Amino acid sequence: MAVENLPERLVQTGAAYQREVALIHLDTPPGDTREARLAEAMAHQGEAYTTTTLEALQSQLTAAPASHQETLTRLRAWALAMHVRSALLPMQRELQTRQRTTVCLVDEEPIALRASFAAMATETRRDRRAAIEAAVLLQLGPLNELCEAQCKALTAVAESLGYATPEALWSAIMPVEPAAYQDIATQILDQTRQVYVDLLTWAARRRLRLPPGQLRRHDILALFTFPEYQSYYQPGTVVPGLQACLRAMGLDPYVDGRLAWRERAAAFGPPAALALHIPDEIVLSYAQGGGLKGAEALASASGRALLWAYTSPDLPLSSRVLGDPALLDSNAQLFAELSAEPRWLQHYFGVSVDQNYTAWRRLDRLYRLRRHLGRFLYTRHVYTTNSLAGAAEAYRDIMMDACHVDYPQEYYLLDGDWEYTTLTVLRGWSLTYALQRVLGEQYAEDWFRNPDAGEQLQQYWHSAFAERLENLRDQLSGTSWDAALFAAALIREDG
Repeated sequence: MAVENLPERLVQTGAAYQREVALIHLDTPPGDTREARLAEAMAHQGEAYTTTTLEALQSQLTAAPASHQETLTRLRAWALAMHVRSALLPMQRELQTRQRTTVCLVDEEPIALRASFAAMATETRRDRRAAIEAAVLLQLGPLNELCEAQCKALTAVAESLGYATPEALWSAIMPVEPAAYQDIATQILDQTRQVYVDLLTWAARRRLRLPPGQLRRHDILALFTFPEYQSYYQPGTVVPGLQACLRAMGLDPYVDGRLAWRERAAAFGPPAALALHIPDEIVLSYAQGGGLKGAEALASASGRALLWAYTSPDLPLSSRVLGDPALLDSNAQLFAELSAEPRWLQHYFGVSVDQNYTAWRRLDRLYRLRRHLGRFLYTRHVYTTNSLAGAAEAYRDIMMDACHVDYPQEYYLLDGDWEYTTLTVLRGWSLTYALQRVLGEQYAEDWFRNPDAGEQLQQYWHSAFAERLENLRDQLSGTSWDAALFAAALIREDG
């Protein structure tokens, strides 16, 4: 790629890739064909992100005035990530193929590896769940060999680019250095531990008749199925409820034609926000479904789609295409939380939640975040030691400390977070709860019915991708962000 106008060309290339990925998801259901098309798109894009391109970007970044530094830094991080993913693509494809074709035998019954977690979640017999998990663990040896080879390849790629360790590489890619969140993650775990343990003890005894000290991963899958709350979200009600909520806030669900709510067949998988062009061509793809988790997934996707569709078209293309993904996670969590809010359920669905609902919500929220934090801390352990020696034991210990669940150590590679997506989730959620706090304080607890709150959200969405998440969070908080405030929001008793 020519050095002349290199930044502009790379941004346009990124926009074209984003569009191609969205079209693939729209056209092709999950499965072999979709994975092959996505791999082909990645391979094609990888041709633009060569080491020569990275060196030229670094030279431009070094020579650029201060006013251009942030944009070029963001662009180089994007190019660096695409280069790494492209380099590891053949190994990733082999791993996907192995995962897709692996079958576990449980009492002579074949269960596809990819279907095994759903099978454990729906299985009410503990001995049967344990048998499924044992069958899964037997199949992880060959998969772990592939994962270990991929970890070694990542280290080699990092070293070829001048980074001593994968930690140094991802520190250059992420908007913040992972090390900056190490102590924060530990603080959140410590400050939420007692409430989490109390709720987990109550839930495990109530639903599984087990003390928490005996919980294994397959038990957790069965714990969070929420059978008593499935009826709160009847099929065909979530989309009308979300759209009615937006209108009550004075927001157009279709954003003047920018956002299409497209109902698809269930074969197209879970709800997805797809950006063909930001902000003019956004699609929210979904199938009609019901249940608490189905509603949460649809609300999350709508949050992502709304942020894209309400983004100002006047923002530079680089801001719209290369925006911090944690901003999308934040808006997704905002709407996921909203769809499970008792006042929201009462107003839009006429549902009065039972006395245990908020306790289950808090436990679900705490478990999910603590699991993210555990995986983040485990990945940091592997990356900072730059070794897999003792990694299996470290995985089991760290996840036990975070979740109070016995995670079989055989998952230590498949459950790794090698691109630090958990850090993206943590940063996104931290912004969500700062925004929730402001909306609640300014417009009361039913802010989701207030047009003034809608106006504030619209203004926020308009320019969010031009800002650093940490700056937005501090502006909303009115001070430097405090992990203790975040922990307090996670454990609040009103759900």
